[in-house]
Amino acid sequence: MECTHCHGQLNRYIDGELGYVEVAELQQHLGFCPDCAAELRELSALRGTLAAWGGTALAPSPGFAERVMAGLAAEPAPGSPRPLGQVVDETLDTLDRALGHLPLPGGRRIPVKNLIGWALAVIALVEAGRRRGRREREARSW
Repeated sequence: MECTHCHGQLNRYIDGELGYVEVAELQQHLGFCPDCAAELRELSALRGTLAAWGGTALAPSPGFAERVMAGLAAEPAPGSPRPLGQVVDETLDTLDRALGHLPLPGGRRIPVKNLIGWALAVIALVEAGRRRGRREREARSW
């Protein structure tokens, strides 16, 4: 048996999933290969440690329940209205994360959401100017 094949069989050997012939071949290889025998010892120790760790009782830190309850009390009830400022701030933060920043000369960066906002403001001003001009032309035609 080669060492690579042996390494592939070690977990099955520990779990008792090998047949009699496979166990005999593996034990024969482990008897004369110190590297594979060491690998089996390390793997068995690791699995034993992991099994013991799963049985360890973990206790929460002092005051854990009080901190959780205080955090829950500070949260608004599901479906309750949130202040507009909070909604706007969260939306702008989400836009910052999604759109990123545009690098400027000199190492400065500007949020893409600001550029979009400025562009919308310019469009609104141009449209307002067009409507005003249209109203003035209509007023002169009367």
